[in-house]
Amino acid sequence: MPADEPFERSARQPRPASFEITSVAIADPDLRALLGGWDWVARSLLSRGVCPGTRVRLVDSRRIVGELLGVLDGEEEGEGTAPDRMVRAAVHRGQVQAVASIFLCPRAAFIELLASAPWNLLSPADPPDARSVRGAGRALVLHASDLARASGAAGRVTLQAENPRSLAAYERMGFARIRPSDAPLALVPRGGKGWSAPVLRLARGEAGPEERSSPWMILDPDRLAAGAKVRVLHPPHPPRLPGPAGPRSAQRNAAV
Repeated sequence: MPADEPFERSARQPRPASFEITSVAIADPDLRALLGGWDWVARSLLSRGVCPGTRVRLVDSRRIVGELLGVLDGEEEGEGTAPDRMVRAAVHRGQVQAVASIFLCPRAAFIELLASAPWNLLSPADPPDARSVRGAGRALVLHASDLARASGAAGRVTLQAENPRSLAAYERMGFARIRPSDAPLALVPRGGKGWSAPVLRLARGEAGPEERSSPWMILDPDRLAAGAKVRVLHPPHPPRLPGPAGPRSAQRNAAV
């Protein structure tokens, strides 16, 4: 499944921000409101006018947010099985900046989908947005590595890069393409009907055009690049999410 770009180059802030990583209940209605708010902001930015590169990222973001909502609601199959899916949010100063769905596999933590807040996809050529921060996606990747380390999977992280932009970003972070010798079936979650056809082809060494254009990637801790400073929280109950940046809250959030 595609994942949003883990970190976007930006001249708006000199250093990546610090994040709190929080667990979110899959059934939490605030999660759906948050993602719906992100889609509203993305549509607003597209209608207002942004540079061509940002337009491509925002269109991708809307699709990824839609897929994340689909798998959370059981309308799309996704990877793995619903009871094993975890949702984590990267929060900066009380505002959610990225969300990821994650599975723990025998040899890695698998990031199914990763969506960044649309204001983090703006480029330096676009009008500045006070909500923008750097490193939210990277912070979630590092958190997935911590989860894998705690589970005995040696901190490995796997995912699928669905386009050249995300592929280049993940490669800069230290990800490499999964090979048949990496035992892919232990790196990607098994669904209710078994592994997806692309994963089975990868495991057999029969990767086709889809797997070559949207490669499955692995991050080994030894190659983990320096990232955002992360403070992981383990609240006793899933926290409530800040309100979505929809029509009524956009101005308030812009001042945060």
